[in-house]
Amino acid sequence: MMAGLNSIKLAAHDFLQRWKTAEHRSASQGRTLEAAIALGICVLILVVAISGDENLVRAARDLPAEVRRFFAIITRLGESSWIFATTGTLVIGALLLRHRGFGPRVDAALGLFAGRVFYIFAANAVSGILSLMLKSLFGRARPRLLDMVGPFHFDMFAYKSSVLSFPSGHTVTAFATAVALAFLLPRWGRLLLLLAVLIGVSRVVTGAHFPSDVIAGMALGTATSIFLRRAFAARGIVFRKRATGIEMRGAGLVGPTLGRATGFWSRA
Repeated sequence: MMAGLNSIKLAAHDFLQRWKTAEHRSASQGRTLEAAIALGICVLILVVAISGDENLVRAARDLPAEVRRFFAIITRLGESSWIFATTGTLVIGALLLRHRGFGPRVDAALGLFAGRVFYIFAANAVSGILSLMLKSLFGRARPRLLDMVGPFHFDMFAYKSSVLSFPSGHTVTAFATAVALAFLLPRWGRLLLLLAVLIGVSRVVTGAHFPSDVIAGMALGTATSIFLRRAFAARGIVFRKRATGIEMRGAGLVGPTLGRATGFWSRA
């Protein structure tokens, strides 16, 4: 037990030390493009809110019951609780298994695996906090209050669930997770993003959010994973910078190494 706790302590110390040192980045590098994209997303959210929110929510209410039941199942995949539980358990489990006599290669693979899973955890934690802050700031009424207050009722700095519609938290979680996983598992990128889109659509179909809430959630979740990847790469954590862009550290090491080790453990 002590060896496992020491492994977690060393990993946390190494992370903090790396986080304190980052490669210098010019203040203007890429900022113009990022600002233009952010402005474009804000305009899109506003246009959809004005022209489509009410009509699309009302149309969703008239969908067949089978369709609404299907999306009621899909929407559960956007719950952050199981993401945190899974990633937290995997990170701690991988660190506890290090330095148990499996060899330096397995220890290195476990460390890289823990770092990658922690990146997914961090993307959800940061985007989740930002989402809660925005929800409270805007205090937008949910679609179930549409007939009473309309699509543009705001109760700023409120904490009631009925007025925490903007942005969609499930969509934030779905896109933060999908984009983070796509960086780690690029072959699965399209499928992961398709699933994230379905989760976003489910929030409108189930009457939990307006379409503009979903678009805002997509943007926030995606941006958080992208910016965290950049921040991690600047410190050599999980990713690293190359002249051609950002690449994942230890590519080709984690899967094969842990696969062989798992096979050995299962036969032992």
